[in-house]
Amino acid sequence: MYHPHVTILAERQMTVRRIVQQAADRDAAARLARAPLPAVAASLADRLREHFDPATLPVQQVLALAEEAGEFTAAYRRWAGLARRSGPWRDVEAELADVVITAYVTAAVLGIDLDAAARAKAEVVFTRGWREPPPAA
Repeated sequence: MYHPHVTILAERQMTVRRIVQQAADRDAAARLARAPLPAVAASLADRLREHFDPATLPVQQVLALAEEAGEFTAAYRRWAGLARRSGPWRDVEAELADVVITAYVTAAVLGIDLDAAARAKAEVVFTRGWREPPPAA
């Protein structure tokens, strides 16, 4: 059996290692958060592949995107006063950010270059024409 002081010192050392690792993880997370969204999404998709069955991951991500869109809608309804309780604008911002990040992760899981797809879609939108505005009253 170890002396109580040895046990305490060992526990402290483990705590120091954990604190150092958490600080390193935070630094890595901060660097990644400043990276372009496709890089962030690729990193998140890699982590998901480590933890989920690759056969079901695409479906899980598609459902996660729908869930995030619903959470954004709910946050907006609360902010706009269209729900039973109110909510702050920061919740709307945070939920919309979740939608964007989840869209990028879903694209990474599905093998879609979301930036290229969005540019192609924007070209279609801007070249298909616009309706004439209604006449002034």
